[in-house]
Amino acid sequence: MKKRVILLLILLGIFFVYGCMSVQERYCFYQGTNERMSLSEARIIAENSECMQEGPLKNTSMCNAITGTWWIDLDVQKENCNPACVVNILTKNATINWRCRGLVK
Repeated sequence: MKKRVILLLILLGIFFVYGCMSVQERYCFYQGTNERMSLSEARIIAENSECMQEGPLKNTSMCNAITGTWWIDLDVQKENCNPACVVNILTKNATINWRCRGLVK
């Protein structure tokens, strides 16, 4: 009986820790304002935008607090370019930034 209680407490502890880890959400704050947007909200906006016409979203992203934007990488192959779907926190619009360097043909 004592072993079962200990095992049950260990399992509950594991589920508690895993549950706390899985609900963490990343937020992007627009510098100087109280405006913020979660990454999951930005991904939903990106998935319903023109960005998806070019290709799927990757799992890599970054917040630019100065411009108040989420940058979510796109899985698109274009020479000398590293495209991202840019989601604006204030307007809730998404556009593609091709982030190209050099001569683009």
